Amino acid sequence: METHPGPRNVKHPVPQHGPRKRHELPHSGTGIPVTSRRGAGQRFESAAIAALGLVFGVLVTVLRANVFVVGTALNVLASGATVYLLRSWFGVKGSLSGDRIPALPAAHLGVVGDVPLLGPILSGQSVLTYGGWLLVALTAWAARHTVLVRHLKAAGEHPEALRAAGGNVTRVRVIAQMWCFTLCALAGAQLSLGQLTLFTEGMTSGLGFIALAAVIFCRGKVLLLAGMCAAFGLASALSVRLDSSVMPPQFAQMLPYLVAFAGLIVLSRRSRVSETRMLTLTLED
Repeated sequence: METHPGPRNVKHPVPQHGPRKRHELPHSGTGIPVTSRRGAGQRFESAAIAALGLVFGVLVTVLRANVFVVGTALNVLASGATVYLLRSWFGVKGSLSGDRIPALPAAHLGVVGDVPLLGPILSGQSVLTYGGWLLVALTAWAARHTVLVRHLKAAGEHPEALRAAGGNVTRVRVIAQMWCFTLCALAGAQLSLGQLTLFTEGMTSGLGFIALAAVIFCRGKVLLLAGMCAAFGLASALSVRLDSSVMPPQFAQMLPYLVAFAGLIVLSRRSRVSETRMLTLTLED
């Protein structure tokens, strides 16, 4: 008489259905959800560039390396790093574009957008655009009414006076350089994600050097610097919209740089040689 094992001894085969799948948001080749890539990318970019600013500040301010040599080296490093990451993370060369790249959120100002001519300019811009306008206003106000900005200017132009007042010149300079690098990172995010939602190698086309020259010749005048940047931006937008029947495209692409060049000539002629100082850091202990 055969005996059969009870139910407790019966081993049922486990169905091989694979791991349980969960609902996931659409992904790109990087494995990062589309909805979180924008915020994660901006945070990573700001943190990486701020760290690069810290390296710049330590090399120039603490170790007293030449500011132009360090700036050129970091610029070449950043250019090569973007090319390497573009090819290693996304597997593409030259440029990256597509519908999966999330754009920066735009803010619509309601009835302001219905104003003729000025409506499209004032409404529908990215949040970084409005943040830049607000930052210009705050900086212009702070330059006249806050001690912090006076300490910041003294750290660059009159370090002995700040040191005599008990301030830490090295700390102020390093923090200012990190803040400057962070703003450059936000400008890069606006350039690639503000309206175009694409990235191209060398897409800045020397805009940073034009901004540096404008900062030097404006000598800390915030509103003058903002006006010059606005004129350059207007010339850039005009060069894109000009029809070939009005001006050849080669000359249209030269227009913003010609405007910037003319503005720099005017500012340099108005500036006295004794008042125009390059930001070459010299620390005397």
